[in-house]
Amino acid sequence: MNFPGYLFSAILLWFALVLPAQAETVTLNLKDADISALISTVAEVADKKVIVDPRVKGKVPVVSSRPMNSDEVYQVFLSILKVHGFAAVPSGEVIKIVPDVNAKQDGIPTTTDANPGRGDQMVTRVVQVDNVTAAQLVPILRPLVPQQGHLAAYPATNVLIISDRARNVERLVSIIRRIDQVSDSEIEVIALQHASATEVVRVLSSLNRATPVAGAQAAAGGGPQVLVAVERTNSVLLGGDRATRLRMRAIIS
Repeated sequence: MNFPGYLFSAILLWFALVLPAQAETVTLNLKDADISALISTVAEVADKKVIVDPRVKGKVPVVSSRPMNSDEVYQVFLSILKVHGFAAVPSGEVIKIVPDVNAKQDGIPTTTDANPGRGDQMVTRVVQVDNVTAAQLVPILRPLVPQQGHLAAYPATNVLIISDRARNVERLVSIIRRIDQVSDSEIEVIALQHASATEVVRVLSSLNRATPVAGAQAAAGGGPQVLVAVERTNSVLLGGDRATRLRMRAIIS
């Protein structure tokens, strides 16, 4: 069948729009290959210019069970570098392959909540802390940051600065968000009518020490933070989280 020229052109245009060309795929199968060979392969597949630090040496086995596109190949490449103690640091149009310990001191990208980075990419993240002191989080998070990473608090603006792989930084940010919550701790005044405030505080303090559950809560920071007798007004200052204050008020009543 002979199609008019304009109709044939329209059919070709339809195929071009509806059936986009498939991205080229690569299957990596390298057994004990020199890491420089892997770097050259990835640079060609991902179309990237690479500069390799002289200290980057070793043998790497890479076996993929299916073809991968260029983006997947590059993410696998980053994971291989991590396993062998190296990192890829973007520098303009060039990527530098350096030892892990030097990566955080180089020009690794600073990411945000909107663009957190991907996988094993080395990144720096500045995390704003709103409800707790940033410095208090450092000893909690430090064990979760590898030796080649970086974690520090900047008290002036109450932020945390983290440098590590994007995947781990995102995990740390998730933990920070869970800890950085508005506290329900308050201080209230309970006026007494039929008992001495000093005696009530003594009894409550003894009860907290003697009760295993209450003692465990106090040790974990869940016990009353304030328990003071005000003799002049015969009242008790009671502070702590809401659940603790409710329990103490019930006992006082």
